[in-house]
Amino acid sequence: MGPGGDKSSAQAKLDSARREQQIVALALRGIPFHEIGRQLGIGRISAFKAFRKALHRNTDRDIQTDHRTELAKLDMEEANVWRAMDSNRDNWQVQLAGTAQLRGIHIQRAHLLGLDAPAKFDVRAVYGTGGDEMSEERRETELAWLSMPPEERARIYDSFHEARKRLNAPIETIATVTLGSDNPNDDVETSDDE
Repeated sequence: MGPGGDKSSAQAKLDSARREQQIVALALRGIPFHEIGRQLGIGRISAFKAFRKALHRNTDRDIQTDHRTELAKLDMEEANVWRAMDSNRDNWQVQLAGTAQLRGIHIQRAHLLGLDAPAKFDVRAVYGTGGDEMSEERRETELAWLSMPPEERARIYDSFHEARKRLNAPIETIATVTLGSDNPNDDVETSDDE
């Protein structure tokens, strides 16, 4: 036997599965892992790891089973719609209703398989970078801009255009050299009385 005892025999696997069920049952009741470990004669960390292992194993299996079941139901529903549409080929209302049902089935299937996920994920929406406040401010500015007469908009545009030209123009600088201090209060003597 290696470290950790017998893990491969049928009895060891059965005991491990029973202990895992006990851990999950106790943890779901809100009992702390150190108490679970004490009751079962294992450590707090071992109890937590067993719980996580059972949770992930059962969750993955349950989700996969659920997906397969739901996909099978959607397939059966789609087959029934096609059968109804085939038997009523001359009735345009049945054809239209069947098309709407098929569209809904396709949307459900895409959602179930994760095919409807956005192609581009906007991180700003998750972290709230202030985009909502800015967009509200921009909407107000846009409404104000659109409410102005075209002549006034043209005048404002021309003013900003001229200001940009002045900003991009080279700046002339004049340097002045002075002798002595730049502080004009240097010749005023201060007394210690103040």
